[in-house]
Amino acid sequence: MAGDDEEGTLERRVRQLERDHHLTRWYTGRVDRDLAEIAATQGEHTQTLTSHTGRFDSVDAQLRSLTQMVGEVLRRLPGPGDTPAEGSSQE
Repeated sequence: MAGDDEEGTLERRVRQLERDHHLTRWYTGRVDRDLAEIAATQGEHTQTLTSHTGRFDSVDAQLRSLTQMVGEVLRRLPGPGDTPAEGSSQE
């Protein structure tokens, strides 16, 4: 009878290990799918960020150019108390 008890215990232990193994494989598959999804999402975000960075750099360059042009115009304007430039009429 002790042998039957040991066999039953051994069979239960093997069934439990088979269930644990199946569950572990399922979790592993789930993690693999999640990681693939995360990698795809990260790729999309990286592409979007790269696109936006290019746009921001372009806008920054345009603003710098505009700032330089405004600075040049302000430099050329006569200040208070300056005489008007030749060719202009003052009434």
